[in-house]
Amino acid sequence: MIDLHNINPILDKEFLIENYDSLEYLLEIFGDFLEIMPSEIDAIKASQISNEREDMLKRIHSISSAVGFVGGLNLSERMRHFEADAKQNADFDINSEEANILIDDIYEFIAIIQAEVEKFS
Repeated sequence: MIDLHNINPILDKEFLIENYDSLEYLLEIFGDFLEIMPSEIDAIKASQISNEREDMLKRIHSISSAVGFVGGLNLSERMRHFEADAKQNADFDINSEEANILIDDIYEFIAIIQAEVEKFS
């Protein structure tokens, strides 16, 4: 079992312990996440700025599972709700404060994963 007693509380510790049998494996997963996420979130932000609604929602959909896979279950769920709300409401503003907060939270989550990799490496 992995010892994650001092992992950032935003990460679902029980999920990580249940799904990863070693710290080395978890760090490998975190590393893979960090390789793809900066460009993905930058693309989401670019879609938002250019008001490309469908592209933004498609990208949020595609990374919400990756966020959950590294322990960001709450953020992943928020991303799914955001996507569903936007798809159900044609007038949903992808440049709203809610959208900006979600994007900022994804950037912050990436930084948290990076900090965890540095802490455990």
